Parts: sequence; structure tokens; C-alpha cells
Amino acid sequence: MRLPCGAECLVKGETRNPALIFLHGVGSGASSWEFQLEEFSTRYLTVAWNAPGYGGSVPSEIFTFPSLLDVLQASLEELEIESAHFVGHSFGGMLLQELVQKTPERVKSMVLYATSPAFGKTDANWQKDYLQNRLEPLQNGKTLVELAPDIIRSMTGVDPDPIGMELAMKSVEGVSTEAYIQALKCIMGFDRRDNLPKLNQPVLVLAAEKDPNAKPMMMERMASKIPEARFACIPKVGHLAHLENQESFHQVLNEFFMSIEK
Repeated sequence: MRLPCGAECLVKGETRNPALIFLHGVGSGASSWEFQLEEFSTRYLTVAWNAPGYGGSVPSEIFTFPSLLDVLQASLEELEIESAHFVGHSFGGMLLQELVQKTPERVKSMVLYATSPAFGKTDANWQKDYLQNRLEPLQNGKTLVELAPDIIRSMTGVDPDPIGMELAMKSVEGVSTEAYIQALKCIMGFDRRDNLPKLNQPVLVLAAEKDPNAKPMMMERMASKIPEARFACIPKVGHLAHLENQESFHQVLNEFFMSIEK
């Protein structure tokens, strides 16, 4: 459904149940959470949110964390969700950290999955090179869909589920090149390390053994800075664990949610 604020959300489950919100990464969208909506919608009102320019969400000329928070907050209000459990993947995990810093009362619990408390190295030249390396193929005429197979292959682990990989490709097809570039530029300079010790919600920091982007050692350090955070690492999978091995991903999330519901 497309909300009045312009955001498209995929919604599954009963409104009487607690809300569980999924926030996507830079190169995917709400459709990448299809398996998770199916898995968790029996116990939760599950919502997969599309950022501006992703899927059916209306594009925006301004694409910053403050502007994204405005749209996300408006989406929650229009869905009549006061607070929710959240799962944030990669870029979505950064957005989730911004949300909990600004409005902690909205976040019942959070899964920070394959993400980071700060973007890469603080060195400005490194960040500039990172961005240029990803923009150059697009500037040379390649489309995001053409680049997607190699990008996906470079991020995945051992024997990823073929159906999950098809869904990953399908999700990329719903991402506009403009929004992809906006999101890459948005994460430059991201840093919420200062807020980690202040988090008092139940937090699961979820890593993947073969993830080249959010390496387990870094994520374990991140977890150590959050009071009483739990850390888990799914073996053999990479940056797209929720698509590579749904069974293992769901098991870890179910254990976390069941433990905080007791």
C-alpha cells in the first residue's frame, strides 16, 4: 500500500498484534523481506517499509537521514503504530539507529543486522573513494540491474538459497538508480557510536560469518558498547543472510523475540 506521506509499505498480519517493522538496505527494498513477512505475520503486524524512490515510494529530491526519519515517522503515524519492534538491515540499521536516537519511545526492541554504528573509516578520502568506486560504473552507462548480479555475488556466502537470490534480484529491480545514488551519498559521514551506550531497549546485534561489508568482529565490538545487547553470528552466510538462509535467520530472530516476550 502507498500511504498519504508517499511511502509504500508491504503489510501482512493482524492490526491487533504488536508491530514488527523491517528496514531495507541500500541495494534492496521492501520486497526483499517477503520471507520474513510470511514467517512473522502470524504473531506480529509485519511491515516492510520502502524509502523514497524504492519500490512504489514517491522519490524525493532531499534524501538525508533527517528527511528519511520524517517520512518513516509519518508512515508509522498513518499506520497508527505508536511503537514497534524493528529489524534494520545495513543502511536500514543506520536509519534505525537514527530513529532510536531521536524517538526512543517508538522502539520496543531492535535487531541491528549486518550494519554498523558508523560508516566505514572516518578518513574523508577513503569515503570519497568508496563512493566513487560505486558510482563510476553507473556514470559510465551501466544500470543498477546490470550491475546487480555481480554485486549480489560479491556479498553472499556459501551456497545461498537460489530462490532467495532470485528475490534479491527482483528487489534490486524495484530500486531506481537515482535513489540508490542518493542512499550511497546519505551514509557518508554516518556516525551514531555516541548513542550506543544510551540504548536501553532489548537489542540483538546480528552478524553473518561471510559478510564482507559488516564483518562479525566489528559487529561484536558494536554489541559490546550496548548495555545488555545480545550478539549472534549466522555461519556460512554473507550480507544477505535473510535471503541466503531463511531458516537460520528466522531461528535467531524467533529466539530473540521469544526471549523478550517472556
